[in-house]
Amino acid sequence: MPKYPAWRYNCYMGRPLIGITLDIQESVNSRGVLEKRYWLKQALVGAVLKNGGEPLLLPFISGVQRARQVMEALDGLLISGGDFDIEPKRYGEKRRKECGPAVPERTESELMLLAASLAGAKPVLGICGGCQVINVHFGGTLYQDIPSQKKTDLGHSQTQPHARATHRVAVAAKTRLAAITGAASLAVNSTHHQAVKIPGRGLVPSAVSADGVIEGIEAADGRFIVGVQWHPEFLIRLKPHAALFRALTRAAAARKRHGALNVRRAGKTVS
Repeated sequence: MPKYPAWRYNCYMGRPLIGITLDIQESVNSRGVLEKRYWLKQALVGAVLKNGGEPLLLPFISGVQRARQVMEALDGLLISGGDFDIEPKRYGEKRRKECGPAVPERTESELMLLAASLAGAKPVLGICGGCQVINVHFGGTLYQDIPSQKKTDLGHSQTQPHARATHRVAVAAKTRLAAITGAASLAVNSTHHQAVKIPGRGLVPSAVSADGVIEGIEAADGRFIVGVQWHPEFLIRLKPHAALFRALTRAAAARKRHGALNVRRAGKTVS
């Protein structure tokens, strides 16, 4: 194989690797045995593939050092949603009776991966529960249960198929989300009973629903740290939602090139 400068190899010889966090569930197999299985919605993998990224599915990580090693090999991180709630003690609150079951090992894993991503200046997109993980990492709080904690006539947990948008959110001007989607308002789906209550340090709201619930957050300092409360993977037929995944993969590719340039400056090549 001919030799290429490292920067050219890294830039052109593959898609950016996007790590996607997995969920876990217990199910009974065909022999009647209860077992735990990792799982992920196919639509999320497809959204990354269709928009320029190479998805790599991430099992739960144990240990900070392991999280750093994993993120060193990746170009970006996508924190997926799931059928669970974050433990309220992680944001300094007592559990309300309406708060749902937690998966502590998943939340711990995602927080470590997120910290490693930020340390390596890798772009991060959080979807639904992933948006909430980002907020908690930065010291923000959550509504443990919107219906019992906030007066609203807006349904945030739709019974319609996920591919159907059921309400709109206003997109804040001059935010990264506005630049990505090119929209001042978005039609979104809604499958959550929790949401950002107080944004974490250094985060700003980027989208808000008509009842005042924060539906999007992002880093105020310009880093690619974006969280959305809806599920854009089911709406990628609409350009603004597909654009979220395209922006993530492009940011990951740019990060990949930036790292490769450091290798180029060192005069190294790969074969």
